[in-house]
Amino acid sequence: MKLPKTYIPKDFESDIYDLWEKSGAFTPKGKGEPFTVVMPPPNANASLHIGHILFFSIQDTVIRYQRMKGRDALWLPGADHAGFETQVVYEKHLAKEGKSRFDYSREELYNQIYDFVGQNRQNFNDIFRKLGASCDWSRFTFTLDEKVVTTAYQTFKKLWDDGLIYRGERLVNYCTHHRTGFADIEVQYEDQTSPLYYLKYGPFTLATTRPETKFGDTAVAVHPDDDRYKEFVNKVITVEGVNGPFEIRVIADEMVDRKFGTGVVKITPAHDFNDWEVAQRHNLEAVRVINHDGTMNHRAGRFEGMPVAEARKAIVEAMKEKGLLEKVDEKYQNRVGKCYKCGTTIEPMLMDQWFIDMRKIAEPAIKALRDKKIKFYPEAKRNQTIEYLKNVKDWNISRQIAWGIPIPAFQNIDDKDDWIFDERVDQEIIEIDGKTYSRDPDVFDTWFSSGQWPYITTNYPETEDFKRYYPTSLMETGVDILYQWVARMICLGLYVTGDIPFKEVYLHGMVRAEDGRKMSKSLGNVVDPQPLIEEFGTDAVRMGMMAGRSPADSAAFSPGKILAARNFCNKLWNIARFTEVILEGKQVDLGKVKAVTPADNWVLSKLQHAIESISNHLDNYRMNDAYEALYHFVWDDFADWYIEASKKELNPDLLVHCLESVLKLAHPFAPFVSETIWQTLEISNESMLISQNWPEAISFDQKMVDEFEEIRNIVTETRTIMSAMQLEKSTLYHTGVEFLTQHSDLISQLAHIEGVHEVEDGKGLHLTTTSHRCWLDVDRERAAKYTQKLTNTRDEAQKRLESLKKRLENKNYVKQAPKALVDETKQQLADTEQMITNISNEIERISAAENLG
Repeated sequence: MKLPKTYIPKDFESDIYDLWEKSGAFTPKGKGEPFTVVMPPPNANASLHIGHILFFSIQDTVIRYQRMKGRDALWLPGADHAGFETQVVYEKHLAKEGKSRFDYSREELYNQIYDFVGQNRQNFNDIFRKLGASCDWSRFTFTLDEKVVTTAYQTFKKLWDDGLIYRGERLVNYCTHHRTGFADIEVQYEDQTSPLYYLKYGPFTLATTRPETKFGDTAVAVHPDDDRYKEFVNKVITVEGVNGPFEIRVIADEMVDRKFGTGVVKITPAHDFNDWEVAQRHNLEAVRVINHDGTMNHRAGRFEGMPVAEARKAIVEAMKEKGLLEKVDEKYQNRVGKCYKCGTTIEPMLMDQWFIDMRKIAEPAIKALRDKKIKFYPEAKRNQTIEYLKNVKDWNISRQIAWGIPIPAFQNIDDKDDWIFDERVDQEIIEIDGKTYSRDPDVFDTWFSSGQWPYITTNYPETEDFKRYYPTSLMETGVDILYQWVARMICLGLYVTGDIPFKEVYLHGMVRAEDGRKMSKSLGNVVDPQPLIEEFGTDAVRMGMMAGRSPADSAAFSPGKILAARNFCNKLWNIARFTEVILEGKQVDLGKVKAVTPADNWVLSKLQHAIESISNHLDNYRMNDAYEALYHFVWDDFADWYIEASKKELNPDLLVHCLESVLKLAHPFAPFVSETIWQTLEISNESMLISQNWPEAISFDQKMVDEFEEIRNIVTETRTIMSAMQLEKSTLYHTGVEFLTQHSDLISQLAHIEGVHEVEDGKGLHLTTTSHRCWLDVDRERAAKYTQKLTNTRDEAQKRLESLKKRLENKNYVKQAPKALVDETKQQLADTEQMITNISNEIERISAAENLG
């Protein structure tokens, strides 16, 4: 079979993937040093987005490289049930049918979501196969699989027995729309402008953004050093309210900011996190006035049943009527927590929840990080993680939803403080020793099970997989979930197994829109990768997504990089087709590869450098640098120079060896096109490229390498002169230089000139980059015209440079003009200076060339 003229990815990719999967190429062989990557489980409800392509491309490139290096490479796939997020998606699905989750029991809703997720999960796995995922599908794990649930329960029980799990009434971040709590780091904060109401409060005036919570006030606080209010401290005052007068105590606490408002604040422990802390110090009662559905409760009197926002307006009007509203600052700037899925303002809500005492399990993690047992890319994130864990808050692991792993805890119906651990979560009521226990209706936070992902997926505790593949080698994931996921995996991994969960962490940044803004459905700038894959092919999209990125760098999406990657795939294809044609009918023996010509030795030296460079970059996860090194070797060295040289001086064995090495180097980045060429040309007796060893260098003669570098200098300068002076034809002359005579045909071929001729003497434009005396048949008049053209261009650039300098010397311009415009001017100045330097160098070179004649 021959290679078609044009590479059309969709004609080959499906068949190539089937070949890999059916051969068992993705399954580790149990030989060599283990290298394990656990795939961050994509949300089972999710549709493919451009961010998936980035993490996928990085991980698949790394695992293919390690496999070719002889490591026992294992990439473990999975999917996350994504409790809250999936339920939100399904609730939207129900809403389209005019239904609500409250129309079903928890069990009915759970089963419906399970079926809904099942189909979508398979679609996602099919897409990952289309992308070329070389993961071991036989080890696929879903976060609701039995082994996950079992391990989650064992961990919960261990925490319970060790006194690190507790149930407490605490303020939690609560979404009244979805009616569930969140951990602190799941809340998104937004800056906004809010009215700041100045209320008459007994003898005081105090400022608040939330007058509706005053029905839950249990104290008024002032700063202990504020002399204005010292006479009121520890006294009870009478306050006129919209529902009548009430009494309240005045306390002193250093939490109070004397510069905020009037320096007097109301304390509402059940609906403000700072107030809750104050209440603990002063033994204040916490009175809840907001229901879980976001409406006011009975303590609000005539405002009962109103949604919070509506109640706030009504209460403000009522205060106006009673003369209790002194003024309103409409431009107060504050930060407000929002639900990251629906944007509802988070309501601090007093609830009974299960918490993990994070301080105690964070201590071993902090020590491991300080001891540098885990390497971070970028390294700065290690210290950031330490700082986060030093101040970590207890983790609320309860969620008030149906979709998730039920919490295995039961409460004595006759003794609310009597809780027991029991795994019979399929039963709502159980009997033990004559006591009746009711199951906690909540489920675990999704991050509780996914926080145990590395040892769950390697089948903890006593299995061969766990012994061989844990700790895993690399955790590659998004920088945005460093604290939510990576930090927790380190804590739980050390707590449960006694060992770190992974040896290295690579954090990729977010993929932003082309204009640098965050991608968002509401902004309409989300990029669907599937049309890109259809148009450019999987390999091009993979490489294009990795190009130009460094760890934790949230760079903009660049269609141009994908186009460049597609061109690279086409270049590989054309190199292979040239090799196929030029070798037709010729015998190739890869066991007898030997460098003969200067070009042969030169390409072997470049190949050695490429192997070393790409290997070093991939070993250190410099994905962009590795790709750039591959790109430039294939395009600039192999294609532009050696392939062209082969048209005059063909070494069939070495040409095929180089192509074989190129395909091996390219395979981790562009697996489909490289494997397609490998299979079609039948380069090796061994069936698949994916199973080949990483290429190794062959020795070369440095003296002959230097000879070819001399040839390249001559050719490059000749091409430059001919292009600059728009010469269609030219001849290179010399006065009997053996080197030029010996390589005349090759130089003529590469420089696209009519020939290299020996003469007794002559005039022309001499080459300046070689020690050999030679010249091109360019007359002095033509050279002078070219020099004058360059001089005129330089003079114009010099005028432009002076104008730009004056503009930047104008302080008013620099101070008042938009920063983007000033930065653009500075860049224009730098570009113009570089242009003048380049032109001057060219004039000097032409002048030197003329003088040599």
